[in-house]
Amino acid sequence: MSPKKQLGFIVVATLLLTAVGSHFVAGWIGLPKPGAAFRRIGPQSGPQVFCAGSSLLQFGLAWPEISKALGQGMENWGIGGSSPSEWEFSQPLATNANLMIIGISVYDLNELHLANSRANVVPLSQTIQDLWSAGMSRQFSKRLLSQYPLAYLRQVFPTAGNSDAVLVGLRRKLPSKMRSAAAAEDSANSMVLPKEAVFEFGGSTDKLSEWDTAKKLRRLALMRSETQGEHTFGGPKQLALHRMLQRAQASGGNIVVVLPVAPLYAHEFLTPEVNLNFEKALTEVQRAFPAAQFVRLDQDTPLQSDAYFSDPVHMNGAGRDIATEAFLKALELPSQKL
Repeated sequence: MSPKKQLGFIVVATLLLTAVGSHFVAGWIGLPKPGAAFRRIGPQSGPQVFCAGSSLLQFGLAWPEISKALGQGMENWGIGGSSPSEWEFSQPLATNANLMIIGISVYDLNELHLANSRANVVPLSQTIQDLWSAGMSRQFSKRLLSQYPLAYLRQVFPTAGNSDAVLVGLRRKLPSKMRSAAAAEDSANSMVLPKEAVFEFGGSTDKLSEWDTAKKLRRLALMRSETQGEHTFGGPKQLALHRMLQRAQASGGNIVVVLPVAPLYAHEFLTPEVNLNFEKALTEVQRAFPAAQFVRLDQDTPLQSDAYFSDPVHMNGAGRDIATEAFLKALELPSQKL
């Protein structure tokens, strides 16, 4: 065999073994597959409520109670770390919806916070159009567009670009005696998703207020590394939010829930300028859709405590109960504990 053929054989064999190994590791640690997970709850007959939001919304409200209060079924297509850019492509699937409840936050609408599977959901043409319309910077555009070749690469190597998720998954798979303290924390603080297609998320008992300083610093450092500690609004996410509200307005009503983040997160990242820009973005949406009802849970005083959060952005069970009661009160619906 000639040297060139030998080299080619080695390259092909290496790629094949790497691909097999990548698929094995992804399956072994349970690496989430890109795409939306459908969940529903409540009556299946009659008009349904389309619920759009990230895990902040999913874990932030008691959906069985809200479904019972509204007397309607509720449908959700969940995507990890998602935003309006991804949610709008689930909206056409809600073919019998007469109401949309959409949850947003300063965390979700931050253009620099990107969903890992965005390129698997949002067509490249839509991304290019939104980047052009919003006048985004070259650096940001390059970062966003780079997700598309990576999405194709992950079809062969599913662990590509998922180093953090892979490391966390591997630590959890180690025997308990070999796990580090950080691995134990990862397991304790992971958001437990329902295995069935039921739109009901359990309430965590963890309290951010009980985290030690080192643990808080580690988590904040990870969040800072993703966005360089910056928040910007008015880009593709804002455009997608407008499109979603426009579509829902034509077929029913809109309820926009503005979710809180923990005081720890706010103190670390939300400067007066960031808060002002976020309020400007919300004001723009309210002016464009005056018929939409806005529920500002982020301004609910009882929730301004780390004791009601399981991590810097997710409410725990106690926070969820307070948020649900406030939400139903804003809609002038009675609380109906299940």
